[in-house]
Amino acid sequence: MKTFDSSRRHFLRGCLGAAAGGAGLWATQARLQLALAQMPPTEDYKALVCIFLYGGNDSYNMVVPYSSAEYDVYKAVRNNLAIPQAELLPITPTQGGAVQYGLHPRMSQAQQLFADGRLAVLANAGALIAPVSKADYQNRAVPLPPQLFSHNDQQTFMQSLARDNAKTGWAGRAADVMHSVNINQQLSMNISLSGSNIWQSGREVFPYSVSGHGVETFKYFDEASDDSAEVTRAQVFRTLMEGASSHIFQREYAAIQQRAWALSGELISALDAQPPLSTAFPSESKLAMDLKMVAKLISAREALDVKRQVYFVGFGDFDTHGDQNNRQPALFQQLSEAMGAFNSAMDELQLADQVTAFTMTDFGRTLTSNGDGTDHAWGGHQLIMGGAVNGSALYGTMPELHLNSDDDIGEGRIIPTTSIDQYGATLAHWFGLPSADFGGVFPNLGNFSQLDLGFMKA
Repeated sequence: MKTFDSSRRHFLRGCLGAAAGGAGLWATQARLQLALAQMPPTEDYKALVCIFLYGGNDSYNMVVPYSSAEYDVYKAVRNNLAIPQAELLPITPTQGGAVQYGLHPRMSQAQQLFADGRLAVLANAGALIAPVSKADYQNRAVPLPPQLFSHNDQQTFMQSLARDNAKTGWAGRAADVMHSVNINQQLSMNISLSGSNIWQSGREVFPYSVSGHGVETFKYFDEASDDSAEVTRAQVFRTLMEGASSHIFQREYAAIQQRAWALSGELISALDAQPPLSTAFPSESKLAMDLKMVAKLISAREALDVKRQVYFVGFGDFDTHGDQNNRQPALFQQLSEAMGAFNSAMDELQLADQVTAFTMTDFGRTLTSNGDGTDHAWGGHQLIMGGAVNGSALYGTMPELHLNSDDDIGEGRIIPTTSIDQYGATLAHWFGLPSADFGGVFPNLGNFSQLDLGFMKA
């Protein structure tokens, strides 16, 4: 382990102070000094890994009532989409309760993670600005998220928590506050395996993109290539970039290109220096390959001089309006197996307690069948995985599955009882976000009485 000695701290303090005086990441010297004072010790590493289930996951077939009376209600409302009771994989929550639950039959690794205390279920979470009852919804008595049931609008709200004019996401705003804890200020705290996204975008911090195949580089511009023409091309390009000085925009563009070029080389070198992972990931699964790359990047954390990282991995399509009985099992199997492999990789790296993976999605889906699938709805269940998770437990409130219940606003669309602000704040508290910054990162959090849902260990 590297040590953060006093001379290194003095050097970093001086570099950050210089950045604050110019056009660096941070607005004021006072902010930098506060961040440095709160900087964790070098051996303190934590990462959050968001697995975003694009399309809107029908989680009512992911976590299913297993006890007879409740299963009968589920079966009646789900009709041709109901999972046979005998095929469900039972889970035993530590908090007990009269109702038993099971997981989808293709999620055996998730079942084992739950039994091992590495996985928890957050029940009926969704897009909320404030708590909503059925009467509130019908009477429009409280503010609602914009354009409920719309893919694009709800993806934006889940990631930004903004009612309108969303420009930053809650992971981006958290990184704006915390980015100075990383010694390496060139590499963004936020790394995406799925391109640009609002969730990781802040005012100063933006996601750095890689792919499951590796670090993105300038194609055909490798100065170490065996092809002499490519080497010459790269050298000419570098000369052009270094000589750009006639216009301020030209100079800035050249500087960005050179930083990106240097950073990609730094990342490749750091990854190449790490021993290969022995954990096997399903090679046919893009989600698994993306999570394998996340694990590789995490293994290079010391070489990269980072203490906090946030990863975004998109997976889908979960928009199962049709052919759900054939499409959904394969999706759940890929999710379960990829999460199982990632958990094993974190064990291999001895970082299980320092890395937490969790799911989000556009919205839940209707309890009712449209004949071949389900339609856009509201609340749904999420999974949280890691050694720091208070696992083998269900959090939040399971909804009533009877149609037209107090939880149902119509057609089996369930009102969420836990907000994404609460979900994110619980993760951010574990991650180390200062309490004074919660209001700026989670703008709706003050509307809810429970700020920490309890699924993370202290």
